[in-house]
Amino acid sequence: NRRGRRQNWTTAEVSTAMRLRAAFVIPVAILLIFPASASWADSIEESYARTVQTLNQEGFAGIDKALSAFEGMIAANPGFVKARLGAADAYLLKHEFSGKKDRHWLDAAIRHLDAVVEKDPRNAEALFKRAVVRFSLENQEGAVTDLRKSMEISPSFLDARILYLQHLLATKKSDEAARFAESSLAFFPNDPAPLKAFGDAFSQGKGYAHALSFYKRVIPLVPKAPLTHLAMGKAYQNMKRCDPAIDSFKKALAQNPDLVESHFGLAYCFGEKGLLNNAVGHLEAYSRKVPKDVSALNNLAILYEQTGQNQKARLAWLRVKQATEDTTYRERADRHLHKLLSAEKE
Repeated sequence: NRRGRRQNWTTAEVSTAMRLRAAFVIPVAILLIFPASASWADSIEESYARTVQTLNQEGFAGIDKALSAFEGMIAANPGFVKARLGAADAYLLKHEFSGKKDRHWLDAAIRHLDAVVEKDPRNAEALFKRAVVRFSLENQEGAVTDLRKSMEISPSFLDARILYLQHLLATKKSDEAARFAESSLAFFPNDPAPLKAFGDAFSQGKGYAHALSFYKRVIPLVPKAPLTHLAMGKAYQNMKRCDPAIDSFKKALAQNPDLVESHFGLAYCFGEKGLLNNAVGHLEAYSRKVPKDVSALNNLAILYEQTGQNQKARLAWLRVKQATEDTTYRERADRHLHKLLSAEKE
């Protein structure tokens, strides 16, 4: 039961998705065979637990079998709330992550969530999930109503507050969003999770100054916060403030050398400052970890040219052509290769 508290897949050091998604996914078929005895309730609970466990292990690949399992539980016991919430999650996941955007999946999710809310009108989790689906159905008014009820029932339901904040930002109510975020902190004293999450929401909404105000308050509360430093670096970068951006990216790498995005940010900032050799070093480090990032290869080839490393530039442009079928990148690579070859002949 996640009502009234953060779901375990939201942490202080995990970026917030624009729309919060369901907490699990499913694979292996579960045979729902319930003995006609007093242990029947235990059996359906155990089947639900097994389904969720395999879902967490296997992921999206088994979503259809999971749905079959949840629907089987619901057929056996229409009042089994957990199975209805699980089915709603699964239908939403299918809609979000499969190539096909089938409206019927969202309708099915709403049907299950309506049944839960009818049975338990104060189920904050069901109201929150129904708000997520209603946003997907472009029923903004209904979604906002559900979110407000969810927060009224459970004021410390962080996921609901994050989604409501994202709604305010998406509808260009930046002042109201700032007031809402600040007032929400009263429900999470000394908790870095909402600070990071609200900062992410403002950053995604391009409110970088507000984002930084929340990120800065995470640092004293978390001994190691590499993702927060990375997020701060990106915010500063978007504000064209390269010096503090460089400082934040370096701190992110010092705390977690695997955060290769920091190398990309450092390359950009050093390039903006005219420190091209520094930029080259960081973009090389990024490209070693992400060798198929065509944009990075493109930028690295240009930096090689600008620093007179023409042989490396030729190799980088060839890698661009190998990494993509995009005609824009390939034609640019051909132009630069021709120019480099001509310069070499001269």
